[in-house]
Amino acid sequence: MLGIIVMIGIAYGFYKAAKKRNLNGALYAVLSIATWYVAQVIVAFTMLESSFTMGEIIVGSLIGSIGAVGILHVIMVQAGNKKAQQGSSLSDEIMDDFTIDDL
Repeated sequence: MLGIIVMIGIAYGFYKAAKKRNLNGALYAVLSIATWYVAQVIVAFTMLESSFTMGEIIVGSLIGSIGAVGILHVIMVQAGNKKAQQGSSLSDEIMDDFTIDDL
């Protein structure tokens, strides 16, 4: 039950942060959940091949998931910054710099 609440919180946080940066909020919410679980599985399978205890595998998987979601957050922030820079360089009006005679 606690895991579901954590996932809802992470997805909601990514949704709000993506909307604030004019990005697709649903995409980043789904990506955050997928990143969390994929990172957990990858770290767990990697650690299972070694001689780690189950407690160490769980802790390692959680740390890996937090790191992966952190990397996704950095990617989202950079995408938002890039989109903001592209948006500010574009003119709002189509015929802003030209007249009919220039065409």
